[in-house]
Amino acid sequence: MSKGLLSVATGNTPGVRGALVDQLLGLAPDATVLAVSIHTQDTGYPIVQRCRSDTATPLPRRALQGATGDPVVILRQDLLSLRRTSGPAHVVLALPDSVDVLALLVELWRPRMSSGSLGEYYDPAPVVVGIDTESFMADIGCVHGTERLWSGGDQGESVTAAEAAARQAEVADAPIVPRPASPAYGTGGVELFRQLNGHALMPTPVGAERAADDRAVREPGKLWARRSTT
Repeated sequence: MSKGLLSVATGNTPGVRGALVDQLLGLAPDATVLAVSIHTQDTGYPIVQRCRSDTATPLPRRALQGATGDPVVILRQDLLSLRRTSGPAHVVLALPDSVDVLALLVELWRPRMSSGSLGEYYDPAPVVVGIDTESFMADIGCVHGTERLWSGGDQGESVTAAEAAARQAEVADAPIVPRPASPAYGTGGVELFRQLNGHALMPTPVGAERAADDRAVREPGKLWARRSTT
């Protein structure tokens, strides 16, 4: 069996993540989406919910599955099962903003003797991060209070909203602004993202007549589409 392609998409708000996944499916309409949400319990492991969808599955039959446990173990099992059974050529793993994406990906791709390695079944595509620039600017300035980020294990990590936003920015190969931003936040949000992540392929204006905050998915989209079809 040839390897499939595993894309990772996330966003700093649920709405932006949804808009981003819609854009990516426009580039790769045959991809299967595994959308994930993680819900913290008072103690112990979180509840990990997953919803699989593709063009061959009617909307009413897209069942939501939930399990309590280590997010890394649950998602690895899902991804291996997808490739071993139905064998979709391209899977988009849509992660929530409550995940430490880099730490989770390190654990997901780490070889495991008991369950097999994702590297035997998938090649990685760029990590694409959707940005709501107004929320990003608000989060990056919030240094009080904490939220829990999950990667693996049963504890998660308590970090400030600013730290969570910075980590999400740092992991992106291609940040995307999937819809026009508020003029008050668009330019500053994209520029701050650039400062946090110098290696990312940044969005560029559609044309000189467009406002700087109205960014298009030009080069990031081409990069993702190129990787998704090779």
